[in-house]
Amino acid sequence: MELIEIAQLITGLATLIVASVLIWQMFIQKKTLDIAHKDADSSMSLSAVQLHAENGKWISENINKSMVEKMSKGSEYLEEDEKLKLGAHIRNVHLVLSTEWRLGRRDRLATYYKIMYRMYGLMKYKASRDIFKEIVERQLSSDSFNTKSESKSNPNLQEKLLVLVKEVYEEFES
Repeated sequence: MELIEIAQLITGLATLIVASVLIWQMFIQKKTLDIAHKDADSSMSLSAVQLHAENGKWISENINKSMVEKMSKGSEYLEEDEKLKLGAHIRNVHLVLSTEWRLGRRDRLATYYKIMYRMYGLMKYKASRDIFKEIVERQLSSDSFNTKSESKSNPNLQEKLLVLVKEVYEEFES
């Protein structure tokens, strides 16, 4: 064996060792990313639960018997401050749920989102449905909910959520 052949053999062996180390590092990095993804998912779930708990607390603190009676009749029966409070609550619920939807929480399971809109969106009350109707119509007409990244990857992503909201709305309207 000549010196050149020995040098080529050593170079090939060194290349193989470097490639093996890089592959091993890729496996370690994938495991680290999987752990980080699980942590982020857990954090997002906990944040969503906290926000839903705050919404439940808001409902119990801000809605009284008189307001419930007015909400049953429609938003035009609410006092201005009640309408503002209810509108802010409903926009907050919609913001949280549309963010969860956009991030793919619960695999965009329609049942989960319908339950959340029914429960926290107070959809059994006419006043809440009036406000949701305004929000949905505004978003559908202005395309204000789409970001550039959503438009490129899936332009109908948020529209699908709005269809769910409309379905819940129609359940109570009929």
